[in-house]
Amino acid sequence: KKANRCAFEGCNARVVKIIGDCRYCQQKFCGTHRLPETHICPNLATCKQASFEKNSNKLLNEKCVKLKV
Repeated sequence: KKANRCAFEGCNARVVKIIGDCRYCQQKFCGTHRLPETHICPNLATCKQASFEKNSNKLLNEKCVKLKV
């Protein structure tokens, strides 16, 4: 069965349930190739942009504002 194998070309390892599913390209990967960077995800730019915006919003919400007396 090819369905239970990693989608990375040349890898025949078994797919890791839940954490092996890439939310950006919708393919299934083994533990070694589960991260977008390691399986050369075609939607890596989208992934990086989403992470950047999430981090940026978090930092802006935690920004200290000087009180004017």
